[in-house]
Amino acid sequence: MKNSLLKNGFYNSITGLIKIGLGILIIPILIRLLGIEEYGLWTLASAVVVMVTLAEAGLSTATTVFVSQDLGKKDVDGLSQTLTVTFGAMLILATLAVIVLWMGAEPIMNLFPKLGQLQQLKVIQAIQIGGLVVAARLLQQILIGVEQAHQRYDLMNVLNTMQSVLLNVGMLIVVLLGGRTVELMQWQAGIGVVSLFSHIWVVRSILQNMNLRLSWNQHKAVAVGSYSLMMWLNTLGSVLFSRGDRLIVGSLLGTQVLGVYAGITDITAQINSFSALPVQPLLPTLSNLIGQQNVNYHQLEQQLKQATQINGLVALGMGATLITLSPLILKLLFPEQTASQYFITFCIATGIYALYSCHAVGYYSLLGTNAVKACALIQLLGSFSSLGLIAIGAYNFSLTGAIIGNLGYLTTFLVTVFGMKRLSVSYTLWFQWLWFPLIWFFIVVLLNFQLPNDYLVRCIICSIQIAILMAWFAISNNYSFSAIKKYIAAKNKL
Repeated sequence: MKNSLLKNGFYNSITGLIKIGLGILIIPILIRLLGIEEYGLWTLASAVVVMVTLAEAGLSTATTVFVSQDLGKKDVDGLSQTLTVTFGAMLILATLAVIVLWMGAEPIMNLFPKLGQLQQLKVIQAIQIGGLVVAARLLQQILIGVEQAHQRYDLMNVLNTMQSVLLNVGMLIVVLLGGRTVELMQWQAGIGVVSLFSHIWVVRSILQNMNLRLSWNQHKAVAVGSYSLMMWLNTLGSVLFSRGDRLIVGSLLGTQVLGVYAGITDITAQINSFSALPVQPLLPTLSNLIGQQNVNYHQLEQQLKQATQINGLVALGMGATLITLSPLILKLLFPEQTASQYFITFCIATGIYALYSCHAVGYYSLLGTNAVKACALIQLLGSFSSLGLIAIGAYNFSLTGAIIGNLGYLTTFLVTVFGMKRLSVSYTLWFQWLWFPLIWFFIVVLLNFQLPNDYLVRCIICSIQIAILMAWFAISNNYSFSAIKKYIAAKNKL
């Protein structure tokens, strides 16, 4: 099971690394080609579309959890019931989402009086096209839930990588050919439909020998519905934070400042996205253990330690790297004459995102042990705290205040408190797992403010910093690396 966790986390990480690399390359180019104002319009249209994915109602995670439990029990009838409920419900929700976006695009734009009439028309058209994006994405998430439950992270990540490459490279080509916000959304819709059919093919091959059928069970529907409702609240909190902030900044400060805010947070948000990927396989692993009702607690603790340290290594390591290379990153993001004025703002955003990204293990621990209600409440608390602080900060201190307002999301660290308690892991033990990278991160941040803006010097220092962190991880997980070597040797003998 440990090897499976490592292997699947590795697959997730490779895909995430490619996505982040593409994002870091594409976002600055898009900003330069579109201009800050047009990029702000694209950000606004994308934020509305992403907000409507809340129609997903937590069904994708519920699919992973309940299918994993059914597989752990070897319950084919239960699996048929789970898939009937989740696929049927998602089809209805996807249809409703399309209708909402098509009918509600114009009323939504009335909330942004600072936009000109032509700007509003462009965003309205993009949002309406976004209905197809949402429908494809929602249905795809159910299929991904099935793939994760069957531990098919290899095929899932191959398809996700291809989708990301086609999406990002295609967006760049669209803009080079003269396309703007509407054309970018059309490209997203096309790629979404193609990706949906590719996942349908994978899931069909996984399930074809399992003798499944349409089967409705009210008890299973209530169980899945209850879990999904709580997961929907959980997703609401996450989406409100990741996209609601853009709506607030756009409404209070206009598209020019929104373009800068989005450029900074689009880069720093990659810390959270990527650092969670290596530990995401904890979700089906814990759910499968619950289905078996036979837990090896020593092995579970080792997995939690390893997952926590991987999460901390990636989150804090990425944060330190972005801060060290911030002069170069800002120069790529913004015109040279204005890039330096965003240095402190960028570093603040990076520090906030790096710290709160260390909560991924607690998050998946709560979801995997059916404590989704507690997780949802914490996510909502974090989101509303952050959005309130962002609104106050933006109103009083413009861009810098909006960035500092993101501190409110640090309250999501409560998922670690409750997650470790639910798995009988002491807070002292959790801190022992992470004390070195946390202290290392704060030292690195303080030292990097004293570095010159010489790019070569900063790259060398960055390499040294990462080498120290990697050495700590290697020493702390000597047993785990031995297990990997044995696993690779066993595979080579086959």
